[in-house]
Amino acid sequence: MDVRLLGPVEVTAGDRCVPLGPPQRRAVLAALAIDADRPVSLGTLIERVWDDPPDRATDSLYAHITRLRQALTATGIAIERRNGGYALDVDPERVDAHRFRRLAKQAQQRACDDFARARLLAEAMDLWRGAPLTGLPGEWAARVRYGIEQQFVGAVAAWAQAHLSLGRPDIVVTELTPLVPRYPLAEPLASLLMRGLCALGRGAEAVALYARLRGYLADHLGIEPGPELRALHLGILRAGTDPLPRPAGRPGLLYAAQVGGLTG
Repeated sequence: MDVRLLGPVEVTAGDRCVPLGPPQRRAVLAALAIDADRPVSLGTLIERVWDDPPDRATDSLYAHITRLRQALTATGIAIERRNGGYALDVDPERVDAHRFRRLAKQAQQRACDDFARARLLAEAMDLWRGAPLTGLPGEWAARVRYGIEQQFVGAVAAWAQAHLSLGRPDIVVTELTPLVPRYPLAEPLASLLMRGLCALGRGAEAVALYARLRGYLADHLGIEPGPELRALHLGILRAGTDPLPRPAGRPGLLYAAQVGGLTG
């Protein structure tokens, strides 16, 4: 049994997906799962589910909880009344967002070498199914979605840095090529992809990637790439297609993967 937040909100039991009902009911489950096995007050639940709560929001919340309890009956997950609120009685390790955070945090430890870091972060990245809380409306869902996506970008960056350090630029280029266009403001990913391309002797592609990113930033934000990316671009132009040295800093913390919390 797993509760899945890294993509559409789902509960799986074996190979079966448990029917959860409409988006608002799935929002109630997400609002509980993000604090798995910890009580969430009624007021907090209402704020997470509704931007503009209806007059009978508490009654609606009770109804959703009742139906969720019925849907979860055979899964081993329960929704308990605790300390004036409700808690999703589930091991946080069964919630993909918490498992992701734990793996990313483990990868930051100083004792991790590049092999261990790459393995832990690959396991974390495998949990990703798309935008967190896909299909859930509202400000709270948007904040949580943004925060977890920042964690994902940080994890991918640390994973790529580890593989570059291990001399595996081909793996980095394969993974980052489709991701960089999806996260055009994540300059660390672009930087690592450019480094991977250079290590494979594809400096011209790295220069073209920089030009596309620069054009996007100018068109959408009216700004230039950051100083690190500009320096990398200049270094590529000067060095041709020779591999560039890795940037200084601990790979696990280099791009500040935000693994401190999930609730937003």
